[in-house]
Amino acid sequence: MTASDTAAAPREASTDAPSAAPPAAPATGARARTRRAILDAAVEVFSTNASASLGEVAQAAQVGRSTLHRYFPERADLIRAVGTEALDRTRAAIRAARLDDGDPAAALRRLVIEYFDLGPWYMLLFHEASLAEDEAFWEESEAAEAPVRALFARGQEDGAFDPTLTVSWNQRTVWWTLFNAWSVMTEDGASRSDALRMAVRSVEGVVLAVRSATPA
Repeated sequence: MTASDTAAAPREASTDAPSAAPPAAPATGARARTRRAILDAAVEVFSTNASASLGEVAQAAQVGRSTLHRYFPERADLIRAVGTEALDRTRAAIRAARLDDGDPAAALRRLVIEYFDLGPWYMLLFHEASLAEDEAFWEESEAAEAPVRALFARGQEDGAFDPTLTVSWNQRTVWWTLFNAWSVMTEDGASRSDALRMAVRSVEGVVLAVRSATPA
């Protein structure tokens, strides 16, 4: 995914002291849970109200405003962290899709399914103007999707994917289609299962090679 797609888309050090070791893990775990709660709340709150305050995010996360500000002093810091988390989830989805495993068409279907639940995160990022000029973020996003581009190249070499389309076109098709699927859920009230079914069919309809019918 690139910046242009958003416009086009509709740890502490260990210690040897026995008494110091026990508190370290709980503190780290508590910080991780608090940070995750704030990020989840930000996605929920900003997705419904882009102009919401950090105070509203803190309330949704069930933390004090001072706590939120210790983690994210400004809204821009919070949005950048949402982007980083989205990229981490994207990498996890790519790993779960096992893109090097077996038939490219089956791998593509797994990718769309794994990507689908990233919807709330990317629907927020697609509309976040502050990320549009963040070159480092988009470069990291492109790097994260290197295995996806490799899948499209492999599929074309194997004859499973339409060779007349570029890898970039196929990559963008996945994101545009997912954007449409997420939109029909939020705007048209489509069920998750229907939106996912239409997304899979639409991506396959574009990417997969056309099979000639066998003469009778």
